[in-house]
Amino acid sequence: MFSIGLIAFVIIAQLAPAFFIGLFWNRGSAVAAKTGIIVGSLVTFYTLVLPFITEVFVEGSSLITNGPAGIALLKPYELFGIDFMPPVTHAFFWSMVFNIMFYLVFSVLQKGDYRERNYAELVVNASSYGELQENAFVWRGEAYVSEIRKALIRFLGEKRTARALNLFYRKYDIDPEEEKADARLVNFSEKLLTGSIGAASAKLMISSVVKEQPVSLPEVLKILEENKETITINKQLQQQSHDLKRLSDRLKNANQALVEKDRQKDEFLDTVAHELKTPTASIRAASEILFEDDDMPIELKKKFLDNIVNDSDRLAALITNILDLEKLSNGREVMDKKQYSLKETLRKAVDGVYQLALKKQVRIDVKETDDINLFYDEDRILQVFTNLLSNSIKFVSINDGFIKVKTQITDESVLMIFEDNGKGVPQEDMGFIFDKFYQSNNQNVKKPMGSGMGLAISRHIIESHNGSIVIDPNFKEGARFIVEFKK
Repeated sequence: MFSIGLIAFVIIAQLAPAFFIGLFWNRGSAVAAKTGIIVGSLVTFYTLVLPFITEVFVEGSSLITNGPAGIALLKPYELFGIDFMPPVTHAFFWSMVFNIMFYLVFSVLQKGDYRERNYAELVVNASSYGELQENAFVWRGEAYVSEIRKALIRFLGEKRTARALNLFYRKYDIDPEEEKADARLVNFSEKLLTGSIGAASAKLMISSVVKEQPVSLPEVLKILEENKETITINKQLQQQSHDLKRLSDRLKNANQALVEKDRQKDEFLDTVAHELKTPTASIRAASEILFEDDDMPIELKKKFLDNIVNDSDRLAALITNILDLEKLSNGREVMDKKQYSLKETLRKAVDGVYQLALKKQVRIDVKETDDINLFYDEDRILQVFTNLLSNSIKFVSINDGFIKVKTQITDESVLMIFEDNGKGVPQEDMGFIFDKFYQSNNQNVKKPMGSGMGLAISRHIIESHNGSIVIDPNFKEGARFIVEFKK
């Protein structure tokens, strides 16, 4: 058997979990500690005291051998099948398991009140609160610096007192001319005197010159709670300030983008107005000459009439581009998609620009294109191909200009690549050439004919086919445009 002393040891040990865990964990609560101690004590009673009592006082009891109601897993000396430990060790083990488990579970589920939490903080973070006490402002007393200085001089002397107070003022950045003392000076003075006359005498000496109104523990804890709330609010305000700054930056960037768009739009409108005015003025001038001069030679009349026709075509094309761009931008253009051959569409585009290429002696190579059938609006894709070829012809040199079109096929898409050996696109224009209001400011001394809408229209057409059109920024031998079609 075992002694009453061992049983008492196991029962007293139930205080250990709440004590030792509470030294390092500030979440523990009083309810959890009480629950753990009670449950641990009950387990000790069941696994150690109850079988001892039944064995002594109940004759023929089968509790130890069979367990209550014949449940073998609940045998007091072999709880849950653990049968290799002696009774005292067995009882200690299971009581600790249940004690710690209930203490932790109840601590997590049921949060303690503010007194428990603050006491826990004082124990767990004792070093931090020691520093806090030195800097504390939680004090309702009244003291004058002159009275405290007199008390210090009485025991420390004039020089030592002056040196100590100067160090104190510099440490806490306090005005030496301040008349009333705060809690920090009172605490500092008391500690200063402790080394000379002892703690009790120092406390008594400082109390004689301080009119102190004690602050109750609830008031201190309330102040601590308010400080925590203030810190939380400050963190929230800092986060909101950060979010507002980010939003302000985004709005600033958006405003700059709108200003740039507005500037480009003004330039676009100026260009369109100029382009509209030029053929209109030319048509008007030629018409007036024809109207006023009846004796003009037939050859000269024919030349003026050709100019009128060409300027009318140019005016019609410009108006068509403006209307196309407006419809495509607003998504009102309906695409007539059918299955066509990309190679055949490209051939039609090359035939369309043949005279322009021949005039500048520009070679166009389409040998590396594959015959792929896709669903698209042929008229619109033909417009894109023609625009890309026309741009290349416009910017390559006379006689040695070269344009190459090739196909690359992947698992998900078909790429049509247009390359030329022209002057290329300036790096600063790379991000804007597909904008509908953009024209490069670095095209030539003489600006090429056009309103800057061709690439914008081409982009909208390709995007309407769920594809994309980009310029390769790494191509340095001219310009390379890549048109992607999804399979």
